[in-house]
Amino acid sequence: MVTNLSKEFLNNHSIYHIFTGSTAYGLANKESDIDQKAFVILPANYLLTRNKEWETQTFHDPDIEFHSLKKAINLLNGQNPTVLETLFVPDRFIIKQSSEGKKLREHRHLFLSQNCFYSFGGYAKDQLMRIKNGIDKAEKKDKDIHLKHVLEQMLFQMKQKYPSLKSGIFQVKDVFRDDYEKQQVNFDIRFDNISLTEINGIVSELSTTYRNYNKKISHQSKKSEAKLFKHAMHLFRLLLMGIEVLKTGELNVYREKDRDFLLNIRNKKYEWDELFAMADDLFLQLEEAKRTSILPEKTDAEKIDQFYFKLISEHYNL
Repeated sequence: MVTNLSKEFLNNHSIYHIFTGSTAYGLANKESDIDQKAFVILPANYLLTRNKEWETQTFHDPDIEFHSLKKAINLLNGQNPTVLETLFVPDRFIIKQSSEGKKLREHRHLFLSQNCFYSFGGYAKDQLMRIKNGIDKAEKKDKDIHLKHVLEQMLFQMKQKYPSLKSGIFQVKDVFRDDYEKQQVNFDIRFDNISLTEINGIVSELSTTYRNYNKKISHQSKKSEAKLFKHAMHLFRLLLMGIEVLKTGELNVYREKDRDFLLNIRNKKYEWDELFAMADDLFLQLEEAKRTSILPEKTDAEKIDQFYFKLISEHYNL
């Protein structure tokens, strides 16, 4: 596997490079890092080998995350919020854009679907759990709801790895406590046909996550109050962005309309109980936005594959 490529080399072969994070959201303050992301197409001799392809590398001062174009396409198709938003930042935050990068940005709506409900909502639920755990307000029911979400997210992501999940039903029905107060999970599982290899793989991954969940939660490092309010700001940003994209089909990265509200959260202008109540309301709005969304139910995998093949073919003059 190709590792430890230099920043200069990756910069030279990047096709799209932008400012992201708080800078792109319009929410930066004097303590904020300057975050950047870039997508890279390596020279052919780095790809046409027997080794595993290079995918991702991170540098600091400033913080730059480089992804191979293939890795970026997969993250975009999975509606990963931090990668999806790179294609929707205002033009002023673009550092570099080749012809391939321009085409990628022009085709950004290929990567939008109702699955934004799961990705934006999922990241928001993770932030909420961090906050409640950080202020010792995470009750058993909070952990049960969060575990259900974590397992649902896993099943959604595993559809690429286990094709049978796309045609059958493997759903989390509920997470509950047994007579000994131990977490238990019920699933609804229905398949006309599934291989033993796939069912073993799915169950094994879910079981590992289930066994490790509470251990991971209890070992989360405690955050300062400032960090927790920053998490809260991004919790609300994710919910607002998710609702907007499901309703309008557009992803607004720069938070001009709600900037003051979000900064007031960061600056501790709200009490925690007030924030939790507002978050509950926005989670309900997110569900309603999915129910009435103008976005397609899922992305068109064939169109995305064709677009990726055309982009790579033209880059290498195939």
